[in-house]
Amino acid sequence: MKNLNKWLLALVLLPAFLVSCEQKDNQVAKKEPKCDDDLVGLNVAVFSGTCYDIDLTKRGDITLFRFNSLPDCLEALSSGKVDAYMDDESSFSPSELKRRKLHAAYYGNDYDDVAFAFRKGDKLCDEFDAFFQELKDVGLFDEIHKRWLETDEPETVEMPDIPIYTAGVPIRVGTMQLLAPFCFPVGDLWHGFEAELLYRFAAYLKRPIDIKVYECSAGPAAIQANQIDIFGGSLSVTEERKQVMSFGAPYYQCHPIILVRDADAQAGLGSDELSFIDSIKDSFYRNFIFEDRYQFILDGLWETIVISFFSLIFGTIMAALLCWMRMSKKRLLRSLAVCYIDTMRGVPQLVILMIMFYVVLAETGFTATAVAVISFSMVFAAYVCEMFRSSILALGKGQVEAGIALGFTPMQTFFYIIAPQAIRNVMPVYKGEAVSLFKSTSIVGYIAIVDLTKASDLVRSRTFDAFFPLIVIAIIYFVLAWLLGKFLDRLVKVKKHKTA
Repeated sequence: MKNLNKWLLALVLLPAFLVSCEQKDNQVAKKEPKCDDDLVGLNVAVFSGTCYDIDLTKRGDITLFRFNSLPDCLEALSSGKVDAYMDDESSFSPSELKRRKLHAAYYGNDYDDVAFAFRKGDKLCDEFDAFFQELKDVGLFDEIHKRWLETDEPETVEMPDIPIYTAGVPIRVGTMQLLAPFCFPVGDLWHGFEAELLYRFAAYLKRPIDIKVYECSAGPAAIQANQIDIFGGSLSVTEERKQVMSFGAPYYQCHPIILVRDADAQAGLGSDELSFIDSIKDSFYRNFIFEDRYQFILDGLWETIVISFFSLIFGTIMAALLCWMRMSKKRLLRSLAVCYIDTMRGVPQLVILMIMFYVVLAETGFTATAVAVISFSMVFAAYVCEMFRSSILALGKGQVEAGIALGFTPMQTFFYIIAPQAIRNVMPVYKGEAVSLFKSTSIVGYIAIVDLTKASDLVRSRTFDAFFPLIVIAIIYFVLAWLLGKFLDRLVKVKKHKTA
């Protein structure tokens, strides 16, 4: 029997052992690529939706890893999960590469034009071209270029004093860049080469400007759906992209590079020797204090709370209406409710969110937060409706008959006899669905809402510290979910006390 237990333990631990061996093998890059042929057999990371994603997909001699954010790409490279990462030469300053212990190698001999994207036929594109030409004629463009792109430490460059207008229709900008020197957040403002061009363009038109972070693959959809007016972030001009968007005058030419870890990083050398307490203090300062980065977390926390609260309220009201339709004696109402419930439960929540944002409500003028509330309310109602119906049916017809016998009307019977019992029965599963709704709001970053999860991405993109921001965000989510559960439990106890 003891031998059998040993063999069972060995079989359980074998997969973990094999995974650990594979991870150790991946800890050191196989080789340092310097040209196209040197990528053969490597694990290569790309930012999903970029032109490099398209180019490398055609190659069958590499293993391609697609990530939805720049911090995830860099973290995969730093941890050894991939051997190389492909991006623009302009995306990383020399100081940034040195700080992240990365080394850049050129890829190919082609240069790509970089420009802002606009909607097809939008006059804003012509206005930008006129502004850009004027900028070049007076020599100001060369000054901007030198300020941001001809320095080794663009992170330390101060933004010039540019008038910011608050009245009028804002220019809505989507960017996928989060690093120096192109476009990166510092406090409430954006810094960088592209950021200065955008701020000056807004001042040229005397309009406010609103810059938000979009995924590369979501930018063209947001342009076409009229959710944003300009999309940038070191965006390369390609023939395929020209078919769905208009591009302004190119303002930069970038060369593709392959990033690998330097020798010290691969060997685990060169790291600062800090005690555990000092490292915690240093991480806390870099992630939350420096450049007021805690503001990202606070803003993200507020967005998460607002979306969760209103989705919970409206979703519950919709669930009650659906439950009434589902239990109606009219076949049409029952059929409509069943069709709606099956649709909401059969389609992934992320897909529903993006369909509502980019298709159904694209031209309504609703904010991204309003679209998120509507989408989450719709999905939440489909699940909670069935919970309500099951709880009511579990009480049996005898409760209704007893209420009628006591002289209550059908409506009074429901509110005074059926509803209190049904609420107590449904609350355990309702509470679980409410907590699930709260956690599901972490996907709203796909429609450019900076919630808690997206806020951690913004911080990670500036600090390259995956552990501290993610752990803090996880703790915040846990505490808020726990408080939500306690609040709902307390609500039921108060209701039970009042009806006793």
